[in-house]
Order: sequence, then structure tokens, then C-alpha cells
Amino acid sequence: MSSILLIGLGDLGSLVLELLAREPHVERIVVGSRDRERAIARCNLARLGALAQGYEPSIEFSEIDLAELDWTCKTIERFAPDLILSTASMLTWWIPDLLPAQQAARLKRAKFGVWLPVHLAPTLRLMEAVREVGYRGHTLIAPYPDVVNCILGRLGLAPTCGVGNIDEIVPKLRLLAAERLGVVPRAVDVTLVAHHALERFAFSGADADTPPYFLRIEQEGFDVTRDVRAEQLLLTPYPLPPGRTTHFLTAGSVVRLVKALLSDEETFLHAPGPCGWPGGYPVIAGRAGVRPAPIPSLSPQEAIAINERSHWFDGIERIEEDGGVVFDPEAAAVLHETLGYLGRRLAPDEAADRAHELVARMVEYASKHGVRIEQRAARGPHP
Repeated sequence: MSSILLIGLGDLGSLVLELLAREPHVERIVVGSRDRERAIARCNLARLGALAQGYEPSIEFSEIDLAELDWTCKTIERFAPDLILSTASMLTWWIPDLLPAQQAARLKRAKFGVWLPVHLAPTLRLMEAVREVGYRGHTLIAPYPDVVNCILGRLGLAPTCGVGNIDEIVPKLRLLAAERLGVVPRAVDVTLVAHHALERFAFSGADADTPPYFLRIEQEGFDVTRDVRAEQLLLTPYPLPPGRTTHFLTAGSVVRLVKALLSDEETFLHAPGPCGWPGGYPVIAGRAGVRPAPIPSLSPQEAIAINERSHWFDGIERIEEDGGVVFDPEAAAVLHETLGYLGRRLAPDEAADRAHELVARMVEYASKHGVRIEQRAARGPHP
């Protein structure tokens, strides 16, 4: 039996809570959030829903604010969880989709990476608290781990790994390859090295140059990559519902990784940001932690290089040795033109101030175009 500290109770965090509440080997879930009223109601819902299915989870609420280092440290020390899972961000990724189509399209030209401050700021504070208390359990990060974990790694603050992203592409590949081979999906194994930037192409199809990646597909130990035309499968459009509904896919991936980390047996799966590496990789996860899985035809250095080249497709020019981030000038210019936000480079210690500015400017911009962003929505799953 194991205990989990779940920080952040937005759309993704709430779905993860519901799924974890139905896991028989999760003994205790502590939900950390700033919004007491909403969090208690969500805990009550998860508790009753699980009970209706025959589970009796221990779920409790603890108020927390990641901006307060001492508060976070005391929370970690008080509950001493086996695993910490943070979905905390200051602006959810789907907020721009609330804008009218023209304004939403303009903002999306900036690419995802320019929103880095809102994902980095709360995660950086969490990992500072983890270091401060000497926490030795596992720490999983949901917000943009392909880049955030890389920055944290260069600061000596790398979490165990991230969740979602690359692991959301793999089921599609297994399913389509199995259909092409005439077998069940469990007979198909996928080895993929890829960045968050590839996910858009994997589900919507290629409409431009695609980010680099490494892909191999096997059937019962035999390489069938060419037989199934793996690249075609990867870039075959596979429509999903828009916006936050895709969190169901992410939550399923999260729970599988959590279960692996709480198990005495090791599991082969995929995850972003292991060891503070950029992008996503095949990994081996178990109670001892997460380590990159060896790829016979690809060295670790070659795998890392693939994902470093992919940063550009998310609007990031490079991540420097001190954790500073230089954004692609065209991507940065879009935010300057639309929101009046000027941010060509981000130093980690500027993340919180930059995040607050970016959120404020986004709220103002949305208001000008007839969209009111509630304060809670602007915070996203940030507790």
C-alpha cells in the first residue's frame, strides 16, 4: 500500500484523482490545493464515486500554496508521501482556445514553448521544497516536462520524470500497427524517442516539416518497422476531441506510470523528461525509480540530440547550461505583437514574475475580445 501527494486539482488533476481513487494499491491520497471549497468538493466526489464501484480510498485535503516555500516543505514533511504528483500550472494550455478563432490562431503561431514561465514557476518552487526537506520519494511533473525537467536538471533539481506527452502517442502507434498486422495490440511493442512538439503532428497529420524522432515497432521481438510503414502510421491523422477532453488520455498514462513506480516489478513504458533529459524516451519504471531504457541502435547522446533539435518546433531556440531559455525570435515576436509581452530570454529565477505578467496580459487580451477568463481558470491547476 502506498501514499500519494497530488498537487493541483484542475481538469487533469481531478481526472487523475478519480482514477487513483479506484486503484486498490493506493492506500492514501492527499490532495493539495489553494482552493479549499472546490478541492473538498472534488475529494468528496472521488470518495463517493470510488465507493460506488466497491473501493474505499483514504482521501484527504491539505491546503497548500507552492509560492510559499515553507508551507510546501511542511506539507511534504507532514505527509511523507511515497510519491508526489504535481499538475500545477499558472495557466492551462487550452485557455487560448477560448478566444475567437482569429485571435486563437494568432496566438498559436507563437508555439507552445513561449508559455514556459507559467509551467516552470510552480514546478521550480516545488522542486526547491523537495530539495530543502531532503525528500527521497518519487516526484512526477505534468506541466511541460519535456522542457521544464531539462531546466530543472541543469539546476540540480530534476524530478523523477514527467507524465503524458510521448506516452500518449505510443497507444495510437500500437493500435494502428496491430490493425495493419492483424494482431492484438499487446503483441506490438513500440520504441519511440520524441519531443512534446511531435504530438500535434502525430494526431493531426503532417502539414509541414515534422520534428525529428526515432521509431521502431516490433511484433513478438521481430522488427516490423518497415512492414507496417511506421512513419506513415505515426503521421496518419487520428482525430481526438479538442481541448481539455484529451486529459482522459493523459490521466490514463499518468496512472499507469504511478502504478509502475509503486510496484516491485519493473515496467517498460514511455515518459518525458527522465533524468532531466529534454523530450521523451522509452523508460523502465519501478519502485527504485525511472531510468532510460537502452536502445540498441541509438546511443543516449543521439537520443538526447534528437529532442534538443525538436525544441525549435515548440518555439525554443535553446536551453543554456545555467537553465536559461532563449526563445525563437519569431515565436517571441508573436507574443509581443498580440499581448505586448516581451520575453526573448527567460532566466529560471525570473519565472514567477514573468508568469504573473504573462497571465495578466492574457486575461487582459481575452477581455478585449469578449472572453472573460475566471481567475481559477487563469491559474489552471496551480493549487
